[in-house]
Amino acid sequence: MSDFEKLFLTARELTDFTLPSYDALPEIDLYMDQVTGYLNKLLCRVCRSEDGIPLTPNRINNYVKGGHIDRPVQKKYNRDQLAMLYMLCCAKQNLTIPEASALLGMHKEESTAALYEKFKALQEETVHTCAAEIAESAADDAALCEKALELVLRSTAERFLAEEIIAALTATDAPVPEEPEKDKEKDKKAKKAKKQ
Repeated sequence: MSDFEKLFLTARELTDFTLPSYDALPEIDLYMDQVTGYLNKLLCRVCRSEDGIPLTPNRINNYVKGGHIDRPVQKKYNRDQLAMLYMLCCAKQNLTIPEASALLGMHKEESTAALYEKFKALQEETVHTCAAEIAESAADDAALCEKALELVLRSTAERFLAEEIIAALTATDAPVPEEPEKDKEKDKKAKKAKKQ
C-alpha cells in the first residue's frame, strides 16, 4: 500500500471516528498499566507524541503530582480520572499542561461526565470535518501540500487564540478596560497640568 493510499484510508477511517461515551468507559477502577493500555488505544488514533506513546506511567504520575488529576485511590484510577486523562492528553497536543489543566478546570460547575461528553462531541465533529477535507481532496502532491499548509496555519491561529482566551479567563489581576470617554477626560486633564 502506498503512502497516499494509507493517508486516504486513515482519512476515511477518521470520518467515522468516535469515542466511547462516559458511561461506556470502564466501570471498574483500573491500575496504572490498565489505564495506559486502555487510553493509548484511544489516543493513538488522534494524538502524536515524540516517543510514539501518548500516555506513559511517568506522565500520569507527573499529572497527579502537579495536581492536574486527582490522586488514585489504592493505586486505582476511576472513570472520572480516565476521562480527565484523555482530555488532558488531547489538549496537551496544542497547549502546555498547565494551560490544558486550567482550561479543563474552568468547567468546575459541570460534572466530569458532562465535560467529557461535551469534549467528545466537539472532538468527533472536529476530527470528522478535517478527515472529510482530506478524504475529498485531490491526490496530487501540490493539493496535499497546500492542504497541509492550510491545516498548519489554521492550527497555529487556533492555538494562539485558545492560549489568549485561557490567559484572559485565568487572569486574576487583569485591569478592567476603561471606557473611551474617561480616557479622553484624563488626556485633557494631563494636557492642562503640563501647561501649568
